[in-house]
Amino acid sequence: MAQVEAEAAGDLQARLQDIASSLSARELRAARHLAANFPISGLGTVAELAEASGVSTATVLRLVRRLGFAGYAQFQAALKTQLEIRLQSPLIRLERSEGAGTDFLDAYFARLARDMEELRTGMDRAAFRAVTALLADPKRDLHVIGGRYSGRVAHYFADLLASVRPRVRAVDPDAQKHPQHLLGIGRASVLCVFDVRRYQDDVVDFARLAAAQKAKVVVLTDPWLSPAARVADHVLTFPIASPSIFDVMTGAMAVADALLGAVAHASGSEGRERMARLEALRDAQARLAADKTRTGTGQ
Repeated sequence: MAQVEAEAAGDLQARLQDIASSLSARELRAARHLAANFPISGLGTVAELAEASGVSTATVLRLVRRLGFAGYAQFQAALKTQLEIRLQSPLIRLERSEGAGTDFLDAYFARLARDMEELRTGMDRAAFRAVTALLADPKRDLHVIGGRYSGRVAHYFADLLASVRPRVRAVDPDAQKHPQHLLGIGRASVLCVFDVRRYQDDVVDFARLAAAQKAKVVVLTDPWLSPAARVADHVLTFPIASPSIFDVMTGAMAVADALLGAVAHASGSEGRERMARLEALRDAQARLAADKTRTGTGQ
């Protein structure tokens, strides 16, 4: 039952997007307020949500029914499940998994295989192509940021991306240095944000400030969506849940690697020439190091 509730909560943001085109103007106003402040805005009373959205309580209740809920209480239960999933700590997951009595290794890799297949079939192809085009555009400067753990994937992504195209910068994890980095971000910039649940405030703030400076923002996040998604031009999601008590970054790495491959192909001859120059420089560096070792002059 808990798994069903979790899946329903995870689908709520997607349902808001799916029904947007069929909503009345007032229903759409309420939906936009809910999406922009998800899930917190729906945890108050129906009257509070109506007032904050600038619509009537009847409009909010119609929206709730359009989302597939019998009433506001059922809608709030789904939101609370969503919030609980977002804030889940490894300790909570450990306590809930004790005594599961399953073959952990088998369960882990079975879940991983299922997630990879869902990524293959469920990835938004239009969004993936749009992100690839942005990242491969030589006229744009690229910036990559991540959180405490997602930052490892972000730096890996930035490092390999820089071998295919120029003007790629990883954002320093020290938030005190963020304003200085933001000085170089503008209309021709693309910011790639890696952020997963227990979302990092300084990463979200950086995305908001970059968006305010008219940069294109791409957010790579889990199915429950980083708050940075509110200012994103494109969002790509990946699974992070697993039988482990820790969230896994396998899905994030898979999406990052897929983008790297797609950008390399899209970069054409310019990308190949840059990679060839990089290999030549590595060979030259290796020869210098070998010469120093042979002559005993290396320091």
